[in-house]
Amino acid sequence: MLEFGSNLGMPHTRFLGEGLIELRIKSKEGIARVFYCTLVGKKIVMLHLFIKKSNKTPKKEIQIAKNRMKEVLEK
Repeated sequence: MLEFGSNLGMPHTRFLGEGLIELRIKSKEGIARVFYCTLVGKKIVMLHLFIKKSNKTPKKEIQIAKNRMKEVLEK
């Protein structure tokens, strides 16, 4: 992300709307997802990380990230 910026494109990143972006990480240990947003000045704020255990991303995990993004943007 330091070299290419926050928009790596599929399959590495996916836009979820309203400024929320999902970083998709696969490793031999499993699949992880990191939700983040960008701020003015090329700042990337990591909001929430979880280990994925099902095919779909649980809405609960997305909502946690959205709530945290709202807190960050209000400051």
